[in-house]
Amino acid sequence: MKSWLLTLLLAGCMFFGISWYKEQTLLKSASTAPAFIAMTAEGDLFRSTELQGRQTLLYFFAPWCGICRLSMPNLKYLQADNEGLAVYAIALQYDSAQQVADFVADLDLEVPVLLGNQQLATDYQIQAFPTYYVINAEGQISAKSLGYSTALGLWLRSR
Repeated sequence: MKSWLLTLLLAGCMFFGISWYKEQTLLKSASTAPAFIAMTAEGDLFRSTELQGRQTLLYFFAPWCGICRLSMPNLKYLQADNEGLAVYAIALQYDSAQQVADFVADLDLEVPVLLGNQQLATDYQIQAFPTYYVINAEGQISAKSLGYSTALGLWLRSR
């Protein structure tokens, strides 16, 4: 029993240590979120200025990303459980808008999807998927993460 608990504790420490290390490449907490313009899945222009005054979660994904496929359904629960939070999924590294639309349709997602570009990926320092940022109503980054996150993890970080 003692050995099992020690193994579990060591695994937990390794997980949090690796997560902390991976997040060092992301934008710093309390920094101002970069402004951006992106296309919606419907072909309209979206400006990040539309988010002013709202707490927002930006979830960066790629349609080829298996972890994204597992993690993105958690966005449904987050949006349903947090009425004041705006949730946007931003596609990067895609071949076509249709590829993104098919990916989102397969997951039956109802969150707004934006089609990002290389400049947006650079501005938000996206180097792996999924990556997400929580931006507070003042436009500052209040939380961030890289990799799989549970619905509970997303919910706690967006509080």
